[in-house]
Order: sequence, then structure tokens, then C-alpha cells
Amino acid sequence: MPPTPVPLNCTLACACATAYGINPVNGQYAPVSPFSGIVNFNPGPAVINGTGSDRINACLVGKNSNGIIVAFRGTIPPGEPDSLPDWLVDFFAEPTTCGALPGLVHSGFCHDINSIIEPIVAAVKALDPSANKVYVTGHSKGGALASLGAYLLTTARVAVQQVVTFASPRTGDPDFRAGYQKVIPNQIRYENYGDLVPLVPPSAPFIGGLGAIVSRIPDIGKELAAIIDKAKNWEYVPVGAEYFIESASDGYAIDTSESELDQVGDFFLNLAQNDFDIVKALGNAHAIACDFGYMSGSCPSSVCGGTS
Repeated sequence: MPPTPVPLNCTLACACATAYGINPVNGQYAPVSPFSGIVNFNPGPAVINGTGSDRINACLVGKNSNGIIVAFRGTIPPGEPDSLPDWLVDFFAEPTTCGALPGLVHSGFCHDINSIIEPIVAAVKALDPSANKVYVTGHSKGGALASLGAYLLTTARVAVQQVVTFASPRTGDPDFRAGYQKVIPNQIRYENYGDLVPLVPPSAPFIGGLGAIVSRIPDIGKELAAIIDKAKNWEYVPVGAEYFIESASDGYAIDTSESELDQVGDFFLNLAQNDFDIVKALGNAHAIACDFGYMSGSCPSSVCGGTS
């Protein structure tokens, strides 16, 4: 264990990172160093996967000294620019009603959470949630599923202590947010300098500006701008309290009031600093790994081998 005590939010970030140890092809889980050791599930976590084409939807459910942790696996950006539009378009879907969830939510995320929520509820209940606090977390798409999954856990009479997300895309409309935050009033959402994903689907006032920025990206910019323009009538909004992680040059400081306009500007600046290499710029800003923003902004450096 690291010499510096690990804060709860850091433990949850590590749980998100170790959830990527679930193989998306065969559903097998392998611990991810050093993060699995920080979380220290005891016994080992239950691995929840969808079936067939839904196998990509997955999470870990386990217990440690903090309580019960439900950690949803997310998605990571592709390694080639030509694949980026196909990856990004998954975050853009028309909102719809979704069973017990309030308001309108992303239709794709609605399908994804419904493909795995029943075994998640069963796995949580097997760990005695009446005697253990329940925390729900996720990175990237996993952050969106964490919000939906936490609400559905409460409808199954499981009390959720807190939800903490990292790099979550927007999940629903204002009615969803209002209904959700009545049930989950203390959610925290971490968003990182230069990361595009927490800004999508964007709210109407920023669609034009964000589209103009991404249109400048070589080769794929116009295609990305067209994807962003699809959201102009959807009214997606974020949920929870913002913990924005500033750049490395600002010491990964936490800002709880970074405006959407400033985040759009940060995305453009990060893109320019990376010579408009969108794969590098977005991949680094979106990663939940040692030496990148999400881990550096939520964890002491000792977690990744530092001295403090």
C-alpha cells in the first residue's frame, strides 16, 4: 500500500481503471496494476457482462474497506484518426424515455444499462448493502452507466451512498437531472482539461462554437462537426457537482466552477498544443491512467509510484 492515505475518490478512480481489466471479447477479468491493489477487493469482485453483442457492457461489483463498489468499464478512444468519428458517434443518440428513469436519457445508454442491471442488483444484494455503504463509479461511457445504474439500484431498494464519475458524457435532459438529483444529491463528476467527452452531447449554445473548433481538425474535422450538429435539439445536461481538473502546468488543481465556455476553450488549446493531432490530444486528456489528468487530479502521486 502507498505511504500516503488514499482518499475515497482516488480509490474509486482506481476501481474505474481496474474495470478495464475485463476483457471485452471473452469477459474474463485480470487485475490491473497498480490500481487493483489500491482498491483491494476482498474477496475478488464479481464480474458482470452483457451477453452476445452486449458483452461490451461490463462492470465489477466487490467489497473493500470502504464498502461495496460498483465500477463500470468504459471505452477508450481509438488509435487511428479515421476511427474517431465512429467512436464519438456512440456518445450521440436521441434521448428517450427509459423505464423507471426520470425524464429523457441517451437511448444507447438506456439499452446498455438494461442489459446488465439485473445481475448487478443481485451481486450488490449478495454483499449485504444494508450493512455496507454502496459506491457507484465509472469512466467514460462507464460514467454514464454509473449514473443510470445508481438510480436503478435505488429503485431496487439499495441505498447508494455516493456516485463519482470520471470523463462521463452527458446522460439525459434537464428533467432527468432534476429527478436524478432528488435521489442522488451528492454525485461528483470529474472532468479533465482538454477532454471532449464530458462536453458531449453539447448544450445548444455551444454546438456552433464546438463544431467550428473540431472542423479545423485535419481530414476528419467536417465529419466530427456534423456529428456534433446532430445534438442541437436534444438538451443534454451534466449531473452532479463538477470537479474540473486543471492542466499539468496548473498542478492538476481542482476547479469546481469551470464554465462550459472555458472547457470548450481548453479543448481547443489542448488540441493546438498537440498540433491538432486529435488522437493524441483526446487520448491523453481522456485516459484514466498514471501520469494523466484523471488519476493525477484525484490521487496522491504515491499511487503511481511517486513520493507524495
